[in-house]
Amino acid sequence: MNYIGKKLKSLRQELGLTQTEMAAGVISVSFYSKVERGLNDIGVNDFLDILQEHNVDPKDFFNDFKSKKANKEKLVSLVNRFVTVSTEDNESEIKNIIKSFEKIKPQTPFIKFIILLARLIAETHNETAMKKLTNKQRNTIKNIIFRESYNDDEYYRILLIANLIQVYNVDEATFFVKSILRRYHDITKVDKKTEIALSVLLINYVDWCFKKKEFKLCKESLDYIKQLPDDIELAFPKILGLYFDESIHGNKEKAEVVKKVLYESGYKVMVKRMEK
Repeated sequence: MNYIGKKLKSLRQELGLTQTEMAAGVISVSFYSKVERGLNDIGVNDFLDILQEHNVDPKDFFNDFKSKKANKEKLVSLVNRFVTVSTEDNESEIKNIIKSFEKIKPQTPFIKFIILLARLIAETHNETAMKKLTNKQRNTIKNIIFRESYNDDEYYRILLIANLIQVYNVDEATFFVKSILRRYHDITKVDKKTEIALSVLLINYVDWCFKKKEFKLCKESLDYIKQLPDDIELAFPKILGLYFDESIHGNKEKAEVVKKVLYESGYKVMVKRMEK
């Protein structure tokens, strides 16, 4: 039964639980501890009760490799989709994606963290919602962004800051963006996933500065966007970067051409935002 003990320990660590929390009152903590170490055998009913307490399907427990791989792929797919629909202000799809996040099992601390971020973005993804936030709510959101740290969450944290950039004033936003750019100054060493996150952050930051007429602050971010690879995944932010660059330099005709291309490509919501 040491096999079960090792897998229970692995599951407990994945869920971020203590032995007391994992035992969940089903069996004593001391007994559970010995199960993990292979010193005690756990009864079938107790074993199933513990899994049920943590919403873990027995099939997933015994098939964790495939489950983890599937969850990882699903999570990445959902996050990428969420970034798109939050930009498009697609309320119904935003809610559907959050529901999909909530269905991922087991609900590890990291997945719970992602759900929290998604809900935050859902509540604040457009300018109208941002304006309704009180100073207390803004400070709460700022604290949540840097409250916890999980492995591999830098990508998601960048996306969160990108989508909540207007929670900050321009000086705060500039500080974060400059810090992040210093960290990723060598584009040749940035992985594809992070490139996408950075492009979203920089475009939203430029948009924020543009609205505040802080045009000088846009240069570094726009230069960085220009240096990003000419990949299809980065085409949209690079096109938006071109629009802002032409607008800042007073090339209205070229900026209008970019807007027309975006409009005809289906980005009507984005174009309407740009016209405000």
